[in-house]
Amino acid sequence: MTDDLPRLADLPIPDDVKPGRGWSPFMLEMAAHISAKHVLILVDRFGGQDVYVPIAPEKSPFIDVLPLETVAKLAHVYGREKLEIPTGREALARARRAPVIAAVRAGRLNKNDAARMIGSNRRYVAHLANQTNEADDAPIFVPRRPVDSRQLEMFAEPSPEPPAPVHPE
Repeated sequence: MTDDLPRLADLPIPDDVKPGRGWSPFMLEMAAHISAKHVLILVDRFGGQDVYVPIAPEKSPFIDVLPLETVAKLAHVYGREKLEIPTGREALARARRAPVIAAVRAGRLNKNDAARMIGSNRRYVAHLANQTNEADDAPIFVPRRPVDSRQLEMFAEPSPEPPAPVHPE
């Protein structure tokens, strides 16, 4: 069932990501105004593009991917400017693979599956897990249990309604 494992690009950006290696100076500047996760969301969605930031947040191209208060902050800081959004490939890869490396360290995921997920080889995953401090404080990735449509759910969520009586009176 390892075919059901997500690939690196499908993994979410962790909420508690911190700026670090692979972050461009402009990404660090943006992280001083908005959260690091929101910077990576922008980089993921708009990386490599020149994007005009209007002064009105509701007209911003970022409105569909970021919360309104974050878009307003960007409009206040960068309004009426054309931003060259960096690609940030290394920063995105490090952020997304951190929970996978943490899961390998915790023994929840084997190195072969982790290597397939992050698009690397087993030796590199072992190196990251055993010889670096990358992902020391990352949350642990928990793979979802594959669901087989042919099987019934044995422990279904209880319904909010009480069960109907077996012998109505």
